[in-house]
Amino acid sequence: MSPAAVEIRSPDTFSSKAKPSSTSPNPNSSPDFTAFPQTDHSRMNSSSSSSSSFSSSFGNPAQCQQKDKSTYHSEEENERFKPRSNSSTAAVHEACEMWRLRGNQAYRSDNLSKAEEFYTEGINSVPSNETSQCSIKPLVLCYSNRAATRISLGRLREALADCLMATALDPNFLKAYVRAANCHLLLGETDIAIRYFSKCLGSGAGVCLDRRITIDAADGLQKAQRVDELTDRSAILLEQKSSNAASSALDTIAEALSISLYSEKLLEMKAEALCMLKKYEEATQLCEQSLYVAEKNFSKAETGNQLASIDGSRCYSIPMLWRWHLMSKSYFYMGKLEKALDLLQQLEQVGSVKDKHGSKILEMSVTLAVTIRELLRLKNAGNEAVRSGRYTEAGEHYTIALSSNVESRPFAAICFCNRAAAHQALGQIADAIADCSLAMALDENYTKAVSRRARLHGMIRDYGQSSSDLQRLINILEKQSDKKSHQSGGQDRTTGNTMELRQAQRQLSSVQEEAKRGIPLDLYLILGVKPSDSISDVKKAYRKAALRHHPDKAGQFLVRSESGDEGRLWKEIAEEVHKDADRLFKMIGEAYAILSDTAKRSEYDLEEEIRKAPRESKGSPYERPPDEYAYPYERSSNRRYWQGNWKTYRDSHSRW
Repeated sequence: MSPAAVEIRSPDTFSSKAKPSSTSPNPNSSPDFTAFPQTDHSRMNSSSSSSSSFSSSFGNPAQCQQKDKSTYHSEEENERFKPRSNSSTAAVHEACEMWRLRGNQAYRSDNLSKAEEFYTEGINSVPSNETSQCSIKPLVLCYSNRAATRISLGRLREALADCLMATALDPNFLKAYVRAANCHLLLGETDIAIRYFSKCLGSGAGVCLDRRITIDAADGLQKAQRVDELTDRSAILLEQKSSNAASSALDTIAEALSISLYSEKLLEMKAEALCMLKKYEEATQLCEQSLYVAEKNFSKAETGNQLASIDGSRCYSIPMLWRWHLMSKSYFYMGKLEKALDLLQQLEQVGSVKDKHGSKILEMSVTLAVTIRELLRLKNAGNEAVRSGRYTEAGEHYTIALSSNVESRPFAAICFCNRAAAHQALGQIADAIADCSLAMALDENYTKAVSRRARLHGMIRDYGQSSSDLQRLINILEKQSDKKSHQSGGQDRTTGNTMELRQAQRQLSSVQEEAKRGIPLDLYLILGVKPSDSISDVKKAYRKAALRHHPDKAGQFLVRSESGDEGRLWKEIAEEVHKDADRLFKMIGEAYAILSDTAKRSEYDLEEEIRKAPRESKGSPYERPPDEYAYPYERSSNRRYWQGNWKTYRDSHSRW
């Protein structure tokens, strides 16, 4: 039997002389409400069902039943609510029982929507003025069984209403009280659940308790107390704001959610823990998947939890607030600032919130929205400047954005990569390489940054490092392709991804051939000077480059935290940046050592002229565009002095 099983009893089970129907299972069978078929989760604040005594929680039976009937009856059917004769009462009883048994059969067949429909027909078959015990008793079971069906459908608030109706009709039907308590427990409203379970256990003096009811109430009470304990423990763990504590909190929350499946508080804590662990996609999925059921069980149940928009044109709910806030926060850290802003703009439309927690959420959302708008403005301004050929201005926009905030690492990586493009267009190849390295350190799977750095290394003829970058690019693309294929069951191989992968493989093959030639670096391009520039110009370029790319300064501005997991992560990023900067710095020093020495420079220039002649008609995997840094010389196959000279530098950096 389903965990949310209905009371499948014959009408005679209320009489000690009657025998159970041959079509029904054991009349003493009792459902277990601790593990319903799982749907999305939700929570509701306490409603009218949370009064201190059962009798005060339920309205007049006739009024409640009439309210339920109003959904299903037209005005033409009002004749059915007139007083009935004994024969009419018997007919009502039989009709109600018939619908109840049909509902039981549909429930056993897992046809929950049909079961709900049959129980509703049974309820509607009894007029509101029918007061005989013969008719009331099967009606109570229809309400109780429809409650179980609605629980299985994830509609806890509607199930609660049915439980309350059943207890209003028959105050001694304690099983409906237990079911109502379990509804509150599922919703995470443990204070109400504990009160209900306790009252069920304490009512034994006036009512003969069924043993199953006593067991269920005692078990429910223990579980409610356990949820309170686990919730408090999880809150303490999350306050520590460390990955270890967040992982422990997730395990603790999972245990609590196995009891209180729809608890909004637990779901919010789980989403926060996932964000702390940087599992942003899981956090957004949790918020998205649980919102629908949360609104069914929460927003519509109590008008006090409905929030009007500023212009009054739309209503929002507390479940929306924390979900939209955590989703926008997750999108921000994933670098999806536009999606984050879309949600934040909706939050900005919410009017005043009396709830303290809700008010705090709105305040944090306003702050995040201001930050995102400014970052997007600066990035878009930089992009527009690049499109217009204003590369220096573009770099300034990206720099301001990076100086303002690098907490969204993927977004910062995009700004670094875009600034690298601006540097490249200005002939500042060393600066471009450095920015690509920063982008790759912030987002190791950022293919555009890896591809761009591979091309930049090819431009300065550092084919060994270019090969390493291309191999890294291929590995990333293969992983992405495998992931997409796995998610689609092997049916989806993205065309764009496949083409990019094949192009990278072709480039790698070509670059590896170039690497075998042992051609020295393009020293002029590394320093950003021309062959016609003077020694003084070379010295100025070197001092500027050495100051900008000194390893000790490369990643200083990235460090935003000195302690905890966040501090350790930023430190790891800074260390990777330092290694790349150290390599670039030594390369700059080597270029200066040759170009600042008249004799060495003359010999280097001669080698370049010799190299240019036989290769001027041949292509390269990284042809430089015709701009101010495309010097009038190319490579040659002559490797004499400069091959040995560069070999010393190359061997000292075997990691390249």
